[in-house]
Amino acid sequence: MARWWVVGALVAVTGCGLFREVPVPAPPAARNDDTFGTGMPASALANPRTLEWTRRLCGKSAKRAAAAYGLTRSRAQLPRLEAVLTAHGLPRALIAVPAVESRFHADARGSHGELGIWQLRPATARRFGLEVTRGRDERMHLERSTQAAARYLVFLHERYDDWPLAIAAYNAGEGRVDRALARRPGATLWELTERGGLPRRSREYVAKVLALVRIVAAPASCGADVPVLNAGTPGPTPVPPALRRAASSPRSCASGCAG
Repeated sequence: MARWWVVGALVAVTGCGLFREVPVPAPPAARNDDTFGTGMPASALANPRTLEWTRRLCGKSAKRAAAAYGLTRSRAQLPRLEAVLTAHGLPRALIAVPAVESRFHADARGSHGELGIWQLRPATARRFGLEVTRGRDERMHLERSTQAAARYLVFLHERYDDWPLAIAAYNAGEGRVDRALARRPGATLWELTERGGLPRRSREYVAKVLALVRIVAAPASCGADVPVLNAGTPGPTPVPPALRRAASSPRSCASGCAG
């Protein structure tokens, strides 16, 4: 059973609604080097920057009651978001993206027009099927925005065939990643950021997302302080230190900055 209850300790999920039927793109190809069962390449989860963010998230801040972070509400919503991701053939581990982007606040706003838990810009949201008008903005709708973000992530993974690059493009825009790769074909995200092809904030953003993926997939990454939640256990559960700072910077400039 996935342990994405941990992400819920970060946030209070807002917004709800019925699922809308949408066309489902072809799923990304499975990777054979995933030793954590997350759908992410093990090499990226073991990258020094990912391990550094894992250390940071595990090592700072004291435990607090999960109720302070809306865990009760989050536990009800996270399976619905996971269902959208898996219906599109995506790793459920990508639920870490809105954790970093918005703490799952449906009304979160960015400085460049981003809105919703996935922090989609208006043009990107429309591009992937959402209605964004003065009278209606579906970026604030939990499932519909997740469907649009899922379509965008499928598009990015098909474009780069690499999750670190796809997540970086979600952060910085595919135009910027395309230009960086045109100068250094075949380079990895880590190589592009090390040599100035991409901003280092993109590297840190990706590393932070991957660190959250690693923590929830393998709570032992943070030692004995990370509890395993039984879905039937009532009442609040202590929040592991790993997640007290998981919604701190770096944040995305926008989901789909190229939009």
